[in-house]
Amino acid sequence: MSLNALMSWLKPREMVFFDLLETATANAYQAAQLFDREIRSNDPSRFAELRRQMKDLEHTGDDLTHQIIERLNHTFVTPLDREDILHLAFAIDDVVDRIHSICERLILYRITQVMPAITEISSIIVEGVGELIHLTKSLRDMSNQKEIRDRIRRVHALETKADAIYHAALAQIFENPKDPIELIKWKELLEQAEHATDKVELVAKVIGSTVMKNA
Repeated sequence: MSLNALMSWLKPREMVFFDLLETATANAYQAAQLFDREIRSNDPSRFAELRRQMKDLEHTGDDLTHQIIERLNHTFVTPLDREDILHLAFAIDDVVDRIHSICERLILYRITQVMPAITEISSIIVEGVGELIHLTKSLRDMSNQKEIRDRIRRVHALETKADAIYHAALAQIFENPKDPIELIKWKELLEQAEHATDKVELVAKVIGSTVMKNA
C-alpha cells in the first residue's frame, strides 16, 4: 500500500468521505475548465488531445467513485447516510462522464467548427461546477443554510439558461436544414451539452436534500 493510501485509511472516517467527495468535485471542475478552454480555441487539431486528457479525468473520477464505494463497504458509521454519499458520488461522476461524451463525439463526428451555442453552454457548465465546489464543502458543516440555498438556486438558474440556449440552437438548426447528417450531429452534441448541465443541477439537488436531512 502506498504512503498516500495508508494515510487515507488512517484518517478519521468522516473526514475521508468529505475529502473524496471534494476531490471528485474538483476533478469535475478541472474537466469543465479543460473542455471550455479547448472548445473556445475552435481548433479541431486539438480535439484528439482534449479527448485524451478528458479520458484521464474520467478515469480519475471513476477511481474516486470506487474509493468511496470501498470505504462505504468497510465503514459501519458514516457522517451522512450512505445512500446520500453514494448518490452524490455517482452524480458528480456523471458530470465528468457527460463532458467526456461530448469530447468523444467531437472526434467521432469529425467536427471542424464549434457552433456558438456549445461554447455558451460550456461556460455555464464551468460556472455551475464552480458552485458545486462550494456546495460540496458545505457538507462538512451545513451551518450556512442561506448560502447553500442561494448557491443551489444559482445552479438551477444556470440550468434554465442552458435550456433556453439549447432550445434556441435546436430551432436554428431545424429552421433551414441543408444536410441531414450535420443536423443529426449537432442535435446530438447539443443534447449532450445540455445533459451535462442537468447533471450539474442533479448534484446540487442531492446536496440540498442531504443538507435538509442533516441540518
